[in-house]
Amino acid sequence: MSKIFDLLWKKSENEGKAQWERVGVMLVKDDGKKSMKFDVMPVGQWDGWLVVSERKAKEKVKEAF
Repeated sequence: MSKIFDLLWKKSENEGKAQWERVGVMLVKDDGKKSMKFDVMPVGQWDGWLVVSERKAKEKVKEAF
């Protein structure tokens, strides 16, 4: 079974607290291969960096392969 990670970007910061937006997912298969799917591309103040965060157990994504 694949591990699922969210791809996040820091959209803004307000009073020292970051506002994060999910832009897609990364799947890591048992054999170590990785795939990414972007739902949206950040624009504007995006510096090109994304954070990879392991998905919580309650959220599910339909695998594309």
